[in-house]
Amino acid sequence: MYKTFGFRDDKYLGKVGITEFSIPKSGSYAYLLGNFNAFNEGSFRMKEKGDRWYIRVELPEGVWYYTFSVDGKEVLDPENPNKKHFRRLSYKAEREANVARIFSDEEIYHFPALTYLYSFGDYTYIRLRALKGIVKRVFLVEEKSWEMRKKAHDELFDYFEVRLPKKENLHYYFRVQTDEDTLEYGDFDVDLGKQEEKYPLPSWLLNRVFYQIMPDRFFNGNPENDPNGRIDLGSISHYGGDLEGVIQKIEYLTELGVNALYLTPIFESMTYHGYDIVDYYHVAQKFGGDKAFEKLVQKLKKEDIKLVLDGVFHHTSFFHPYFQDVVKNGKNSRYKNFYRITGFPVAPKRFLDILYSDLPWHEKYKRLKSLRWNYESFYSVWLMPRLNHDSKEVKEFIKDVMEYWIKKGADGWRLDVAHGVPPEVWKEIKETLPGDAYLVGEVMDDARLWLFNKFHGTMNYPLYEAILRFFVTREINAEQFLNWLELLSVYYGPAEYAMYNFLDNHDVDRMLSLLEDKRKYLCALVFLFTYKGIPSIYYGDEIGMENIEAPFMERSRAPMEWDSKKWDSDILSVVKELIKLRKSSKALQIGAFKPLQFQEGLLLYERTHRDEKLLIGINYSDNYGSIKKLPDEVLLGNLDGIALKPFSFFVGHSS
Repeated sequence: MYKTFGFRDDKYLGKVGITEFSIPKSGSYAYLLGNFNAFNEGSFRMKEKGDRWYIRVELPEGVWYYTFSVDGKEVLDPENPNKKHFRRLSYKAEREANVARIFSDEEIYHFPALTYLYSFGDYTYIRLRALKGIVKRVFLVEEKSWEMRKKAHDELFDYFEVRLPKKENLHYYFRVQTDEDTLEYGDFDVDLGKQEEKYPLPSWLLNRVFYQIMPDRFFNGNPENDPNGRIDLGSISHYGGDLEGVIQKIEYLTELGVNALYLTPIFESMTYHGYDIVDYYHVAQKFGGDKAFEKLVQKLKKEDIKLVLDGVFHHTSFFHPYFQDVVKNGKNSRYKNFYRITGFPVAPKRFLDILYSDLPWHEKYKRLKSLRWNYESFYSVWLMPRLNHDSKEVKEFIKDVMEYWIKKGADGWRLDVAHGVPPEVWKEIKETLPGDAYLVGEVMDDARLWLFNKFHGTMNYPLYEAILRFFVTREINAEQFLNWLELLSVYYGPAEYAMYNFLDNHDVDRMLSLLEDKRKYLCALVFLFTYKGIPSIYYGDEIGMENIEAPFMERSRAPMEWDSKKWDSDILSVVKELIKLRKSSKALQIGAFKPLQFQEGLLLYERTHRDEKLLIGINYSDNYGSIKKLPDEVLLGNLDGIALKPFSFFVGHSS
């Protein structure tokens, strides 16, 4: 069941409900799962109270979806009959989930929290939320009266917004018209300078375009590093790419125009992908070791290319020395509280006999999957034992590793399975790191609990979900797509400008393969680069690489194609132009977003900053699309009179 024990005004999110979730006790451990943590174990571990498991979480007002996990098995809340089918394309989630309705009974609400009042670029944004359907018109009354537009709606609320020229101070209230009455709401006096202090961003971030590389799959710069004869778990082989290969391709990256790199894990591990780290303090020898990293950092700094590393702190490798100490010494191990151990020995004799047998690794891996072990792990994969984030030593370990590599030259971290680590852990760690280090969490669903004082941004899976539903499955139209965008803007406030936006990455299918049409892919690319947030390219996107025949997750991880005769020159040309435009345009980096025409498959919107105004049109339909406003000059794409051809686009200057 769930119960709300009151509400408070949060300085970032506005009104949040102090909500207790509980379930009759069974099993040896339990977790709360929900769309607030992408239904992932690890982050919200429940405690015992009498004959129940329970946990308290502060959730913003709204409708949330949840289940529980008991001993690793997902279960519904037997005491809440309110259930709904929950589906997310973005991380392939489909399940029955319970519904929690968090509402304070306050029909009209505003508080100068960061998502309700903030300045960004040249504008100040003010929002008000109202119970769905009760408010007809809203006016912000400051020096004069400003009518607020209805920006978005969700399952419970309508949200209204007004955008003003940037203010230093605001003294204001709201005049609200309902069917029955007109009322005045609030009396607020706010210093906008103090608002900005709540959420400082790295100074270098907003003009960056990221390029994601899986080092093993990019380029082999030194065959002497190749992991021949090394243990390779599972059936997926190393391809030999390394950091020296990245160094040798820096000229390619500068010609492309990208100015930030995100590398998937580069530390010692047993697999090609590196998400099973054995040594956090050394670059894997198969990638060239620490000296290659030092050389890479020097080269990138010379070209003003920022470097973000992938931090895996939800779990370690089974073969990490700390976990091996637990395997060897059991209850007497000094690291027994470093992991989520459920019993001793952590790996039974049958398990270890197979692990250290002479069987081929692919056969070992297959047999080990069918056995039981006595520790929690990442998605029940034996190779990846889960860390105990309640442990002070674990938190100090994470801080130390992150600080170590920032001192070595990294400019930030992408945190793997961030939604599987308690948010308060990230808050504590963020406070210790340099303010100019970009922290982006892998949070695969609603990211509100993970922003501001935890991460600057997250991998924007909710935006990716909207992109999939509009551009790929076509299950929402332009009007619904716009509401999705505007709702994310309401939820995230200024953080949406620091979100890591993508069309694909190493965990999902390549967008070009999903769309099966270059015209459609270019339309999606134009949206990515002209919308709010930090755009990223997954290696090979720029030359038209597609999925390969392989198991899921491996489909998008083919080695980079370096034969230029096989490149798609049209895609490469458009990508280069979009990168160039994004890096030079303050309107795209920090400007306001103004929707002009969102109808069926037609998107027309402006991005504005000071005297710069860009007009973007995308016709994502089989028919010609007539647009209501024409650009003064077309910079990219083309128009046919006042119309856009099917599956075409333009970007232009506007007055």
